[in-house]
Amino acid sequence: MVKKGKQVRYELNPNGIKSMPDNEIKTILRGADDLILSGGRAMLAKILAGSKDKKLLELELHHSPVYGAFKGVPQKEILAKIDWLILHHYLAIEYNGRLPLLVYTDNGWDIERETYADELLEKLIDAAENRTYEFVETLKDRNRSLILLLLDKIANSGNKELITILDAWKSIEYKKVRTRIQEVIELLEKVEEEPEKIHNQEVISFSANKQWLSIPAEIRRKLEQNVWCVSCCDVVKIERYTVKEFPTGIVLEGECHKCGGNVARVID
Repeated sequence: MVKKGKQVRYELNPNGIKSMPDNEIKTILRGADDLILSGGRAMLAKILAGSKDKKLLELELHHSPVYGAFKGVPQKEILAKIDWLILHHYLAIEYNGRLPLLVYTDNGWDIERETYADELLEKLIDAAENRTYEFVETLKDRNRSLILLLLDKIANSGNKELITILDAWKSIEYKKVRTRIQEVIELLEKVEEEPEKIHNQEVISFSANKQWLSIPAEIRRKLEQNVWCVSCCDVVKIERYTVKEFPTGIVLEGECHKCGGNVARVID
């Protein structure tokens, strides 16, 4: 029950942040998922910082896939990043009684839904490989648009190895989702060749992102400004990049700030 009284006021302060890389935006939005209409900016900052806060642990928010993603970064700086997202309409604040709580904007939810669907696809593939078909029970009663996007991604993957786990999922779902699952199964059955493992270039790797964010901010900025661009034949700054796993470490993949061409930087 929400306590009555004067609304708790808040003040947004992005602390001079002009822009943020896509991977940080996705990470913050992913962390906000467990707090929509139930928690606020300070708790989100604690999740991202990897705090041992008693309330956070009681609510089991340390199970978030992005828990500790900004470990080592002062919570004041993390809060500034969150405020930047609010001011740029990825997140918003709504009051529930006296408390200001986080909600997604349409833009923020579109990004989070894509990220979350990719995450669920990876988990579904892993469950199929390990025959832990009970995983599908966690998919029931989730946001309908998220689940339909996940099914679209499964269909596009062409991965016939998912048919068995899809059958298990279909047996517990509601009619509309069950119908879509059957359509995806029929599409996969028509795939003639065994596909390779899915390689979705938009999938954000939270483990790689954690490695990247564990590097001191000053060094990260230097690395961002020290990327070779073949088109410019020069060292340039990488922009709008994502962080992905690489055999010997991680790799930044993004755009040259001069010409807009594709550039990458391996970090081992």
